[in-house]
Amino acid sequence: MVGYSIIYVAIPFIPSLFLLFMNSYLKRYDVVFIGKRWLISLFAVSGIVQLSCLIYVWTEMIPSNVFVSIRTVYYGTLLVGNFLCIVLLVKKYLYHRHTKLNSLFKITLTSHIVAFTPFTVMNVLPLFVGSAQFLPAAFTAPFLFVLPVVYFYLLTSNQLFDIDFILTRFKYYTFLALLPSVLITFGVTAVMKSQSSMSWIMFVQTFVIVYTGVTLFLYIKEQIDHKFRPKLFKAMYSYQDSLDRFSRKIARVMKRADLEAVLRQELNELLPVSRIDFLLVDQTDSIVKPIGDTPEEQGTAIFLLQVADTLKVGEMVELPHGLGLVIGRQRSKYHVVWIGSKTNHTRFNSDELRWLKTMANYASIVFENLYLIEGLIEDLESEVRKEQTTAPWVLRLLFCLSENERRKLAADLHDSALQDQLLWYRKLESVIMDHPISDKLGHELEDIKEGLLDVIHQIRETCNELRPPLLKEMGVVEAVESIVAHSQMRDNFAIDFRPKTFHQPLNEEQITAIYRIVQELLRNAAKHSYANLVTLELEQRTDEIYFRYKDDGKGMDVDYMKASFEHMGLSGIKERVASLEGEISFRSKRGEGLEVVISLPETMTNGRSERGLLRDSYLIS
Repeated sequence: MVGYSIIYVAIPFIPSLFLLFMNSYLKRYDVVFIGKRWLISLFAVSGIVQLSCLIYVWTEMIPSNVFVSIRTVYYGTLLVGNFLCIVLLVKKYLYHRHTKLNSLFKITLTSHIVAFTPFTVMNVLPLFVGSAQFLPAAFTAPFLFVLPVVYFYLLTSNQLFDIDFILTRFKYYTFLALLPSVLITFGVTAVMKSQSSMSWIMFVQTFVIVYTGVTLFLYIKEQIDHKFRPKLFKAMYSYQDSLDRFSRKIARVMKRADLEAVLRQELNELLPVSRIDFLLVDQTDSIVKPIGDTPEEQGTAIFLLQVADTLKVGEMVELPHGLGLVIGRQRSKYHVVWIGSKTNHTRFNSDELRWLKTMANYASIVFENLYLIEGLIEDLESEVRKEQTTAPWVLRLLFCLSENERRKLAADLHDSALQDQLLWYRKLESVIMDHPISDKLGHELEDIKEGLLDVIHQIRETCNELRPPLLKEMGVVEAVESIVAHSQMRDNFAIDFRPKTFHQPLNEEQITAIYRIVQELLRNAAKHSYANLVTLELEQRTDEIYFRYKDDGKGMDVDYMKASFEHMGLSGIKERVASLEGEISFRSKRGEGLEVVISLPETMTNGRSERGLLRDSYLIS
């Protein structure tokens, strides 16, 4: 009776449990294997069939002739469930055959076909139609062993679960369960010996049962903790919420004072402490500031100076009156948050200490970034104060910032003004098409429509000039060709562009610089040169990029060129070339046009600031 009960309960649930497992597993990939309604219906039908079988096995309430029909439904449930599993696996495999889930569905589909087809075709299907089995179950049942072999392979190859994590947890829990299992086994043995004799085999059996039970209990406890502990013990998880809130706030911090304010707020909200002060421990001058005259403050200052050599950023140090969090360091100066003793006169518990250490790590990372930003500003100010030519890395930084702003402005124009103009254009077009309009009003609306088209075109042109699309993808030659073609449609002079093949691709910064230089020179030619022909040469020579501009315009005196640089935009070209550590020369005479020759190195040197930091590390692309 027990055997029949297990068979009637377990076997119909196999397809349903497999479908439930696939739904749960594929949830991490946002894939639905089967709808909830179908799954619930399958479980309900299986449950009704199982209950009917159990009633027949354990009672005499169901006659034998009725049970024949129930058993037919039982076989039908097995066939439908397995057929549904295979159909869904085929469907998902075909849909995901070009994704990372291809291997999973292929292996699972193959294993289920091999494991269940012999049993369902040779045994279940004949019983369902009322005939004898084609083969005894002893021949077809061994195919079911394909399933554990396949799933063991998926586990060990980390395609199903993270087996390394599972094994690590298994070793940890089996180690924890060892001592309690031994003690419980000895206790059970002592009780049983007092009542009857007990062999060593029974002792081993008892130990195995207890050991397995304790290990499973630890596994189940972990799952219960994960699911219910945040709801039952909200105070313990407020620290996690605090870390999430703190990490979001410090992402917007731009000054050290803001960081201190955010940190003080979080500490005050979660800890009942007497004081929160931000101290600067200066090893060189052997002082701690700001510090008062009270014995508590003086004692804390003396203690911090004594342990200054052992302080580490992101660490926590126990002070005579509270705790200290080391959140930053500047040369020989340490920034420490002094957290006073708790107002309820208790010690900091383990959860509070772990939370404080994590807060110290977060704050130290932000502090280091703020320190680097302040150092960058200092370097920029020192470069500006110098009388000699501005360093290339400063110019490169400024140009990179300028290009970033151009990109943002172009994106804003495209996403706001341009889309609004297109929307109004379509509305106007629909009004003209859908409503009867007089000829006079129609002509006026057509004029407005043409004006809107002009505005849309101008905004698009402005966006393209602010941030030319696909510069890096096009390459330097194609980028210059695009601006030449655009200029030819707009300007009254001819352009003869003579590029040579580039053997090595340039980086985006170099391509953008050459593009902007050509753009400025052609704009200058259109405004000032009155040229008929502009010649451009661009080639890649040994370790350098060579560019030459020549026009047949009115030219100018070289002696007066410096005064003309600003309003002709030539100073911007000089600075851009200097930012790439290149050389530029201007040649011009009145009536003989203008010639500009530029030489840029393929690779640039990386200078260091006075603070020892790589200057190029500040560049933004």
